Amino acid sequence: MDTQTNNMKTKLSAIDIALAVAKARKATKESLDHTAGEASSKTKKPKVETAQGFAKAQKTEALKAAREAARAVRAAERDERRAAKVLARGQAKTPHMKKIEKAASSLPSMNDSTTCTFNEVTTNFSAEQINALALHLQHFNRVRATERALNQKLEVGQQVRIIGGPTKHVGKLATVERAQRIRCFVNIPGVNKPVYLFTSDVELIAAMQATGTEG
Repeated sequence: MDTQTNNMKTKLSAIDIALAVAKARKATKESLDHTAGEASSKTKKPKVETAQGFAKAQKTEALKAAREAARAVRAAERDERRAAKVLARGQAKTPHMKKIEKAASSLPSMNDSTTCTFNEVTTNFSAEQINALALHLQHFNRVRATERALNQKLEVGQQVRIIGGPTKHVGKLATVERAQRIRCFVNIPGVNKPVYLFTSDVELIAAMQATGTEG
């Protein structure tokens, strides 16, 4: 009898223990589920923006706007520089015109009578006739230069007028220092050393006075 009673007590104790363990597990699970639910509900709550966070966001937006404005200013300045370069290129003289102006500056001067004739010709004649006249004048000068070279005999000490050669000397009076068959050296007042010319580039003062061609 006592043995059976003890066996029954042992079985009841094992059942109680099992039930207690099950209850504990259930309580633990419910506690964990409750905690997880609270955490989930906390994450779903909208974030409350603080004054510090608002100021930071405002600063970020201001910096972004400043960068955009600076970028726009740089783009405008770049476009302005490009436009200025294009305008400068448009206003700049072409290399061909520079050469023409340089050549014009080296031309010998003309007296009033020659200037008047030049203006009349260039105003009233066509381009074709101006070109024809220029060629005839060049031929005439070549013929006269050949005549001077053949017929004009220069001697040391003679006074001559320079009518050809370097433009800077044209029209000046000079003295023959040395004469050859087709070349000569002349002394020009104000020039340190003798100037080398063709004999056709000078004309004797006496010959000019005889023909009335001076001036």
